[in-house]
Amino acid sequence: MIQSKPKTSILISIGLFLIGILITDSWLFYTLLQNPDSYLWLKLIFTPILLVIAIAVARKGYTSALRLTIGNNKLTYQYFLGGKKSFNISDVANWHEEVVKQKNADYKRLTIVLSNGKVLHISNQENSNYQQVLNYIKKKVKTSKK
Repeated sequence: MIQSKPKTSILISIGLFLIGILITDSWLFYTLLQNPDSYLWLKLIFTPILLVIAIAVARKGYTSALRLTIGNNKLTYQYFLGGKKSFNISDVANWHEEVVKQKNADYKRLTIVLSNGKVLHISNQENSNYQQVLNYIKKKVKTSKK
């Protein structure tokens, strides 16, 4: 069984950034209520913008916290605070790998589409055992479209 889980450093980075942005947004909202005369327009602009950024970062953090187990012709995934869902490897409708060339290393992202329409993403920089999962998918699932 191959288990790919998010790297702890990525989750800590996303969490610290999210905490920082939420503290800043709370402070802006508090100062907007306590002293609305000073920098009113800046506070009115930045408070909702920071809230939207926090929601986007929280969504990214949740979707990147995917724990994927693959092996014995089974694919099981679980999101953070979610239940496990298992599928047969034959339920993989499609998969493809995207490679982005960077200065020092390549960023690789594997997209797995299940027959029920669920799309799973793992990457070599955010998840462990990326190459083993890719090799297993290449061996067991022959359909790949770019």
